[in-house]
Amino acid sequence: MPYTAGGFAVIGIDFGGTKTEVALADQRGVVLERERLETRTELGPDDILSRTAQSVRRLEQAGREGHGLPVAGWAAVCPGIIRPDGIQLTPNLPGWEQLALSSRLATEFGVPEVRVANDVRAAAMAEVRFGALRGVDTGIYVSLGTGIAAALIVGGQVIPGAHHAAGEIAYMNPGTAPVGAVAQGRAPLEELVAGRGLAERASAVLGTKVTSAQLFRRTDPDAQLLVRHTLESLATALANLAVFVDPERIVLGGGMMTAADTILPTLTDLVAAATPFPPEFRPAHFLADASLHGAITLALDAVRTETTTPPPRLTISGGPR
Repeated sequence: MPYTAGGFAVIGIDFGGTKTEVALADQRGVVLERERLETRTELGPDDILSRTAQSVRRLEQAGREGHGLPVAGWAAVCPGIIRPDGIQLTPNLPGWEQLALSSRLATEFGVPEVRVANDVRAAAMAEVRFGALRGVDTGIYVSLGTGIAAALIVGGQVIPGAHHAAGEIAYMNPGTAPVGAVAQGRAPLEELVAGRGLAERASAVLGTKVTSAQLFRRTDPDAQLLVRHTLESLATALANLAVFVDPERIVLGGGMMTAADTILPTLTDLVAAATPFPPEFRPAHFLADASLHGAITLALDAVRTETTTPPPRLTISGGPR
């Protein structure tokens, strides 16, 4: 459905292991309405896809009746490597390995096409278009939350990689894991620096259950030492990436950025000492819902590529179509 001067809206969906968010946005990417659903992964993909379709219909009605905007584009993002017949590397969404997400969503919504992409690369696209990577030719976006992943931007494009797995830095080996760790089903860097693994390590070291956010707020020496060692490991990984890519800027988003006042200056200093041409570090513009804004951006591009003069498109496809 080509858009007209009268305006249009789009639907963006962010599927996560804990929650799923659905948003209605206008043609500028401004969120007009949104709904949050519990993913409830134990019920399998059919349950959340059905409930998402109901949410989409409600938001489509809100677009028509509340804002006078017809919905012209739909897009969804989720973790993992999205292929036409299934999704790889997505342990937080069990049962999605054989899910043909794009075609299934199009059927559920009753629409011709639903574009799909990896959530972190979509978040990076939103930062390129609207946020902290705008105008940056070569940059890196890092999502630091329960897990860790990244996206590489070159020439204003988010690079997918040969297997559409570029940026899966959770599987980098920081030098403390066996060479065959990935073959054993492990994600070595993620275990060491991301929220879930860090919380488990901190709870064991400190003798009390703590989250990664609580760890960063503690002032006792054991907690501070663990934070320092964690950031040194993360800085080493980012420095190695920076030496190879030579990015102008590294942008960090994700839930752990609630501790940005500690993370950003520490990484800036450590990476500067480890690289000949240090990148600038900045917090992401979309700290809380970057992937959702990525889905919105993907949906906007889906509409605009149907016009005769589309804007430059960021290629982040999760797999061959």
